[in-house]
Amino acid sequence: MNRLKIIMAGLLLATLSQAQEIKLLTEEWSPYQMNVSNIQSGISVDIVNEIKKRVSHKGEIKFYPWNRGYNMTLKKDGYALFSTGRTEEREKLFKWVGPLADLEFVFFKLKSNKKIYATEDDIKAAKAISVTKNDAMEQILTGKGFKNLAVKSGGTHKANLNKLLNGKVELWPSGANVGKYIFKELGIQDKVVAVKAPPFMKLSLNIAFSKNTDDKIIVKWQNALDEIKSDGTYDKILKKYR
Repeated sequence: MNRLKIIMAGLLLATLSQAQEIKLLTEEWSPYQMNVSNIQSGISVDIVNEIKKRVSHKGEIKFYPWNRGYNMTLKKDGYALFSTGRTEEREKLFKWVGPLADLEFVFFKLKSNKKIYATEDDIKAAKAISVTKNDAMEQILTGKGFKNLAVKSGGTHKANLNKLLNGKVELWPSGANVGKYIFKELGIQDKVVAVKAPPFMKLSLNIAFSKNTDDKIIVKWQNALDEIKSDGTYDKILKKYR
């Protein structure tokens, strides 16, 4: 009987362990998350991989379109999505580990577009602004009353940029350094510029965990991230992508 109890207890512990195994999701978003020829890299990818080592997490990072990964993490247990902007609208929807980075968001336009966008009203008067469904920019701009959003349900940030390059929208909102990195990557630095309006938001990028994630996991991952920052590993990762 005792042997049976031991076996059952072991099976229960294994089941609980599997239930708490976190599935890591991200999207392609240079320079934070990149997946070229199945080689994963980027600021956030490198940080998360370092956290994984320190917490003995064996799961792989899976790349998905943002809206799909967002909904999986929002509606199911056992997921973590990065890099997720920690906004007021999302605060109570997830549990958080971070920040992985701080980001300033601006609007970009084609250099050939001679319109001046100096205020929020100027931007609201634009023909269209390309955003992805359920990303921070779509949620915040919707909350600010923008009616001119061209919302893409899937795809990548580069797909939204392509809409700008093809003249289908007037503006593309993105992290300032993200935009500059992608423009250099694509060789289009001479075609796209930031508008003169002030940055429309600043937020931190984090790992968003499913709401029912065990708090012990959150603490463990946060402690590992704090260690990465304090021992110099974080700065070394940032330096790789400058």
